[in-house]
Amino acid sequence: MSGPVPVTPADSHATQRRKWMWIKLAGTACLLSWVALAVGIGLKVDTGAMLVLATLAAVTTEGTIWLAALLLGVSAYQARRRLWEKLRLRMR
Repeated sequence: MSGPVPVTPADSHATQRRKWMWIKLAGTACLLSWVALAVGIGLKVDTGAMLVLATLAAVTTEGTIWLAALLLGVSAYQARRRLWEKLRLRMR
């Protein structure tokens, strides 16, 4: 059996870049889905297409948030939740 593999700073840097690449990719997909929804609204597409576009925008947004929380750690998600709680308290 082999022991643990030492992690070099270069490996850590590559891992960080890979995480951000996935987050950027998900963010781009999210942005494009919202642009598609806006174009659909502007072109006044039928109800079925609007439902698909709105669902796609919602799912990609939620997926981007959860992917970022997964890759950056749950603490980032918890910090986001605390921020929203503070904003809600100020608005009351």
